Amino acid sequence: MSLSALASAAHTLTRRSDTDPLSYFRPTPPQLEFLKATDRIRLYRGANQVGKTWVGMADTVFRCLGAHPYQYCRPAPIEAHVITVTSQQGIAIQEKCWRLLPKDSILPDTEFVAGKGFRGRQAMVRFTNGSILKFRSVEQGALSLAGSTLHHILIDEPPPEDVWNELVPRVFRNHGTISLTMTPIGKPLEWLKKMVEEKRVRDICAPLTIENTTPIGGRPMLTQAQIDELSQGILESERGQRLFGEWTTTFVEGRVFAAFDPKIHVRDQAPEGNWLVGVGIDHGRESGAQVAILTAMQATEDGHHRIMVLDQVQSDGMTTPEQDAKSILDMLKRCGLRWEDVDRWVGDRAAISRRGGALKSNAMLVQAIERDLRLPVGSWPARIHTAYKPRGSVYAGYRLLQSEMLRGNFTVNPRCQRLIDDLSRFDGRENSKHKHSIDAVRYCLELITRRLYAPQLVRIG
Repeated sequence: MSLSALASAAHTLTRRSDTDPLSYFRPTPPQLEFLKATDRIRLYRGANQVGKTWVGMADTVFRCLGAHPYQYCRPAPIEAHVITVTSQQGIAIQEKCWRLLPKDSILPDTEFVAGKGFRGRQAMVRFTNGSILKFRSVEQGALSLAGSTLHHILIDEPPPEDVWNELVPRVFRNHGTISLTMTPIGKPLEWLKKMVEEKRVRDICAPLTIENTTPIGGRPMLTQAQIDELSQGILESERGQRLFGEWTTTFVEGRVFAAFDPKIHVRDQAPEGNWLVGVGIDHGRESGAQVAILTAMQATEDGHHRIMVLDQVQSDGMTTPEQDAKSILDMLKRCGLRWEDVDRWVGDRAAISRRGGALKSNAMLVQAIERDLRLPVGSWPARIHTAYKPRGSVYAGYRLLQSEMLRGNFTVNPRCQRLIDDLSRFDGRENSKHKHSIDAVRYCLELITRRLYAPQLVRIG
């Protein structure tokens, strides 16, 4: 074959794969088992990186087309819904849907915008055969899902039990189907596990192995070295879930941050260039529980983050809001910063006394900062955000720290002796005295983890 003919064939293949990418979808062995399963309620429970969302989305699009290559399905038109935990997660799954859709099977008014999802008041795909695929989130609440009569529902990551109980009747009248794809992290799932044990839900489990990430007849998508590297970046207590899809976490005696090594991660250095600056504050009632941490963060070219802990302050006993405010502002001065240089302030929820009164709170601290700066009440233009604490956020922060430690992207200034000691000793227990400073660091990480916040870069140095 000549070079021109080869180029023409490659161009034709590319055009076809862009127009009808679903025709080129090749499942892995556990994905194929899921696609062939005819049970009305199916669960694809697997590790990270085993293609859970992809196979769930491919199965849903097949059903909307009315032509499933692996089993009989209801003729089109049908109405299907994709349910995600958050709206932000919904945009990610909409992008995967768009990449799988045969473009000649959808109506011209179905428009996808990268980073925003499908356009319109209700994110949806309208097929030429009359089928409709809508995207909804658990954030909208169980009541918003009531009233719909559907043929198929795909749930990406497990919803709360009350939402599940609202979804099941939606497909009952049409003898429809429900697919659930998930890694069982961050939620109580005893109710779902019980349904599996009672054979009311077909359970297909896909651990992270070379075989389970290799398309049938294709090449492996991951090497054993890559799997081992991923395993090292996962907290030991979560490895069973994230590598094998197990139902529950296992408490492991020992350090949470096994990757932390003071010889490697403790260095006296200052950020240069564009960094995001954060202050995290953990309120507390007992001695030493009030901790504030100053960090600088910067995205790397490979999509990870450099995290530099610059300084910290903590109380030696019960302190007043005025004392806390002064110590935090003094900490900024030691690092050559002003309060205006902080991109995001995040404080814990209020510490409440046994009688119900607030001992420490973000509001009290703001008022004390205003007095220290000699500003009128309510005029400080910054804001201390209350820490964002959805279920699973604690271990998400731990995982991020552990991963960046392994990559060499995490450093702590030597003067942060309290944090250095805590990182070396913290065993994951909720009541550990070593938890407070680590919580303060996690709050700073909202600059990375809280996607709705778009901070302005500050140049340091």
